[in-house]
Amino acid sequence: MCWTEENTMLDYSVFLSLFTLACSAGILKRGDVNASLGEDATLSCALPGAVGVKQVIWQQHRDDGTLRTIVTFTERSKPQVDDAFAGKVHVTVASVHTTTIVIKNVTFADEACYVCTFSVYPSGTERETACLTVQGLSEITSQPPSKPKGKDTVVSCSATGKPTPVITWWSGEKELSSYLSETSTVQNEDGTVTTTSNLTIPQSHFSENVKCVAKSGSIERSKNITVKKQLERETPVASRCYVFSAVAMIGCFVVVSCVAVLYHRKRKKHQKHLIVIA
Repeated sequence: MCWTEENTMLDYSVFLSLFTLACSAGILKRGDVNASLGEDATLSCALPGAVGVKQVIWQQHRDDGTLRTIVTFTERSKPQVDDAFAGKVHVTVASVHTTTIVIKNVTFADEACYVCTFSVYPSGTERETACLTVQGLSEITSQPPSKPKGKDTVVSCSATGKPTPVITWWSGEKELSSYLSETSTVQNEDGTVTTTSNLTIPQSHFSENVKCVAKSGSIERSKNITVKKQLERETPVASRCYVFSAVAMIGCFVVVSCVAVLYHRKRKKHQKHLIVIA
């Protein structure tokens, strides 16, 4: 049997393909990542023992189902970061066998699944997906106390975050759980939830600060709201009594004044009459 050079090259290609497949048992990824709002998130994957890796690509899954390229590099070229991610994504490890990227100062908009792809010749491509979950409180706001209704006043506090924020009210070290509170939630487009709590408190009990405490997962924030004690206002019945009293007093004064004037005129007229007779 005669072996030609063409047979030898064919056997070598088959051997190289089998060797590549044997060494490339699959991508090892660091795993899905949970990060708090404002922290840095690290994503890593590796293809150990791979032969013939030509290119490495990081991509982000978009809401519409498409992939957006973040970083590309080869063995001979440096990482190229897409302009949309410049300053946001940093490549800390860039080789054809292992790669690591860091997403700086994560926001809720960065929450997505990220795909790392190794282009291997001649076997094709190897890819793996790691998903980033972002949790935390993005903001907590309050409104000044409303004008008192009767002897009560209402304070309001809102918090936005994920998971759904839970709001409690405190005065010093005491939780104000016995007072009336109304809570509502709104789902936002970025996956966060805004929780709003309105607390009704009696004016007679407070002349100090109340504290709104918002908690989302392991993240907690608080905000102080000043509640000034209001002077007790007169009731409508008392106000009417004062009005009637004032009117009566004015009426009496007018009547007395008229009587005095008439008396004075009558006396003066009588005096003139006596003088004429004399």
